[in-house]
Amino acid sequence: MSVKVDPNLMKELKEFGLEDASKCFHCGNCTATCPLSTRETPFPRKLVKYAQMGLKDKILKSSEPWLCYYCGDCSDRCPRGAEPGETMMVMRRFLTANYDWTGFARKFYTSEITKNGKICV
Repeated sequence: MSVKVDPNLMKELKEFGLEDASKCFHCGNCTATCPLSTRETPFPRKLVKYAQMGLKDKILKSSEPWLCYYCGDCSDRCPRGAEPGETMMVMRRFLTANYDWTGFARKFYTSEITKNGKICV
């Protein structure tokens, strides 16, 4: 089985609002405090690792971003301020844009109105 690495993945994710994933040093606090994380679905840490390693295909096949309800516990407990909860929301925007055949989601999430995935008024 081969693994395909995309060296531009972090840059692409920044278009959707990713800011702090590079701060993560994988201490595991986010996964340990998440009430929905299990041994079978250890998120958000797993998705942060995929982003750091450029594993776009693994992110595209992942269901974990849809399991997160963004309670913020993981971000509150992150000792480095990596905002893993926000990273999960970035992953949702990224997945939505990649599976939207119209291209509208990508234009919406990366437009000037929604700078870095966040709506600016």
